[in-house]
Amino acid sequence: MRIQLIHIIFFITIASVLFSCKKEFEGTLNANQAPNTFTIIDTIIRFGDDRLTSQVTLNWWGNDADGFIVGYEYTFDEIISDATIWSYIEIQDSTFILAPAQGEDTANYVFHIRAIDNDGLSDPTPAQLVIPVKNSPPTIVFTPGINNPKKSFPVLKYYWGAGDPDGENNVEYFQLYFNDTTASPYILDKTVTSVLFHAQDATADNFICNVFSNASSIAEEETINGLSANVWNKLYIRAIDQSGAMSTFAISDSVFVKQVTSSILLVDGYTATSPINFYVDNLSENGFSVLDTIKIFEEIAGAYTQQSADNITQGKVFNLFDIIIWFSNDANNSFSLAQKTTNDFFIDNGKMLMSVYISSSFDPLSNFLDFTPIASLIDPSDTTLILDLGAQLNPTDVDYPVLQGTSIVGIVKPIALQPGATELYNADLTAKNNITLEFSPWTGNSTVIAKKINTGGETNFVISTLEIQKLDGLLNMNDFFQKILIDEFGL
Repeated sequence: MRIQLIHIIFFITIASVLFSCKKEFEGTLNANQAPNTFTIIDTIIRFGDDRLTSQVTLNWWGNDADGFIVGYEYTFDEIISDATIWSYIEIQDSTFILAPAQGEDTANYVFHIRAIDNDGLSDPTPAQLVIPVKNSPPTIVFTPGINNPKKSFPVLKYYWGAGDPDGENNVEYFQLYFNDTTASPYILDKTVTSVLFHAQDATADNFICNVFSNASSIAEEETINGLSANVWNKLYIRAIDQSGAMSTFAISDSVFVKQVTSSILLVDGYTATSPINFYVDNLSENGFSVLDTIKIFEEIAGAYTQQSADNITQGKVFNLFDIIIWFSNDANNSFSLAQKTTNDFFIDNGKMLMSVYISSSFDPLSNFLDFTPIASLIDPSDTTLILDLGAQLNPTDVDYPVLQGTSIVGIVKPIALQPGATELYNADLTAKNNITLEFSPWTGNSTVIAKKINTGGETNFVISTLEIQKLDGLLNMNDFFQKILIDEFGL
């Protein structure tokens, strides 16, 4: 009987379960609830100069009673309508540039933000915040280059840095003027931080300059006027922001811009007594009385006064000329600078005569010689080579004049030549044994003047490791210059 009762109860339970499976859930499904949106603060009260800067960081959050927040939409439309365009964002903070309208320095922006839930429903009552902003004018200053020349031919480079209390992105563009701020400005994009000006005609009285921004090798479409020849010039620049506010002018140091008057540039590399008159006189005797000059290592307060702002600009200065005559008693600086700045000059068929004294301090393994006819220097062990007073320099070409030293040169560095280079002069040198202090004629390599040929078969580089002005003992240096300038360089 008891077993029968258990069976009855089991069957009743099974029947109840089966019957209940046939019935649907009862009740009403709740509708999705819209999310709510909040800003960190709900009111900003500021007046006058106490307003916020144009760069504003805002924070917000949202919640959803029956789901979760997937993102937000915001707008700065003052009044929300069906035409309002919302911007989607998933983070809970962002920085905005809220610049006043052109010509205004204050504004009130209305910020609306609404949360979006996981069902795509947006908050029907977006959070709102009124943001009072005041625009601040931008700032700009010139920054120094490697060099800041006081004198230059019409190729100039300038650097600057601009800022804005409302954020760097608030700067819109720059206005540039040479000398006259009442003229029409030259406009440059806000991304430009340096500019190179290159005169289209370096022989003009007033230069029209191509403009190369940043490190570009392609000129801007527009040119700039206002740079004048043989007077002191200044560049003026100011920054303009999105609301039209202007910085005060940054004014460059004055630079005396020299007009190019000749195809020949004398590069004077002496820092003390210069032999420039020797070169001027001998060139004049050969018909070249109009010359341009640059004192390449002149210094004031430790800064070069005639070198360009950087090597690229200096190279463009050298490229204004067809012939460079470079004379110096500073081999280290001369070879180093010339190697870095004359590549385009030689590519464009420029020709150079270089007279540079090489002292014992010059590194014989230096790669500064790579661009010259010199492969290496002759530096015999325990021996010093000397050019005595009256010693001769003998040409390898009978059409060249014999030269004679006018003073004792205590250290001479003959040269081994690169392939394609040709010796022009060998010197009668004396060898001093540094151990025994005995003197004897030097019988080794004694080449001191050589030339190099370019790919067109023309002489484009003549170099002397002795100072040429000290080799006029026979008073025939005019003949030497004639051979170099006319016969070798084809002037």
